[in-house]
This record gives sequence, C-alpha cells and structure tokens, in this order.
Amino acid sequence: KEFISMVRFISYLVAACLAVAAAAESEVVTLTSDNFEHETQVATGATTGDWFVKFYAPWCGHCKKMAPAWESLAVELKEGGLVNIAEVDVTGNRALGTRFEVKGFPTLLYFTKGTMYKYQGPRELEALTKYANGGYKDTAGSPVPGEPSIVDEFKKAFTQIFSSITYYLKNPGKVKENEWGFLAAGLVIGTVFCSFIFMTFTMMGPAPPPPTKPKSS
Repeated sequence: KEFISMVRFISYLVAACLAVAAAAESEVVTLTSDNFEHETQVATGATTGDWFVKFYAPWCGHCKKMAPAWESLAVELKEGGLVNIAEVDVTGNRALGTRFEVKGFPTLLYFTKGTMYKYQGPRELEALTKYANGGYKDTAGSPVPGEPSIVDEFKKAFTQIFSSITYYLKNPGKVKENEWGFLAAGLVIGTVFCSFIFMTFTMMGPAPPPPTKPKSS
C-alpha cells in the first residue's frame, strides 16, 4: 500500500510539473479588462496586428476540449507574427464579456483594423488556421465597440431603472412583496440622478475665480 501511495504521489507531482511548464511556455496571450485595449488596440485598429481572441469560462467543457488546438494555433501563427492568439476568462473580466456581447462559451472573435468577425466554424486546428490566414474575409464583420465611457454607464443604468419602473407599473402588487428592495432601488435612482445633475452643472458652470493674493503689509 505504501508503494502504491508513493507511485500515485510521484505521478501527481510529475503531472503538476508538466502543467506548470506548459503554462509557462504558452504562446497564448492572456488578456484582462486592465490590459485588453493596451495590448490589442482593437478599437483604433492601430499597430499591434490582428488578434484572434477566445472568450471562455474555466468550467466550460467545450473550452477545455479546444484548448490544445488553440495552443497549437498560437505556436503555428507565431512564426508569421501577423496574428496574435489570445484568451479572456470572462468570469473574471465580465466587462469584456458585456462589451463584446459574449453570450456563450467559447466565443471566438477575430479583430482586424477596427472590425471584428465572429468565428462559427469547427474548433479544430486546420479550420482555425484557415480562418486566421484570411478566411475571416468570407464572413460578415462589424465595427469594434469602443470602451464604455461614463456616459455609456449612465445610459445603461437609466435603461435598467426604466425597465424596473415599467415592470412595477405593470405589476403593482410586486411593490408590496418587495417593498424593501423597491425602497433601495429608489435610493439608488435618486443618488444616480442627483450625481448626474451635479456633474452636469459642475462642467457647465463658470470656472472658479483665481485665489486672491494676500496684500503685502
């Protein structure tokens, strides 16, 4: 029994070392909400080249299954240097999932010169390579959405608020069932609205006068 336990321990240790080594040598670029635009510059179509990005979730079985093909694609395309292969964990970077309307996993998007293309073919190396080497041109593209601004966030908040108000107007009985939640929503609405009005008048108002210099005695 001790011998078997030792063999199992060594096997686990070797597997862990191989996994760490594979991760360290990966050619797939890891993108996050913090570095996405800086690395890719997809909104401006600037100088970092084309990007083929996999949006995934760690628990997704399809994502795990295609991981070896994605890694092989990154190795294969590294030589040309024209296409960057990357991945985004949407569970830890939800803002990117919202920005690019990721509704299922994996979602594969090809970015080039301010345009993005959604890959919908087989998740196999040959098909992925063909797509990255120009096959995307045979599919419909759409403009890359810009980074959300504070105005976009306000629009989103007001849209959600309006939807909630409409729901409660159509279902007045729900107010009684969830009166504390309704009260909290009212406080949030008031805070957001007052903040928006304050910021608007602050930006539109006259500049404050320069400080007066003390008179010399």
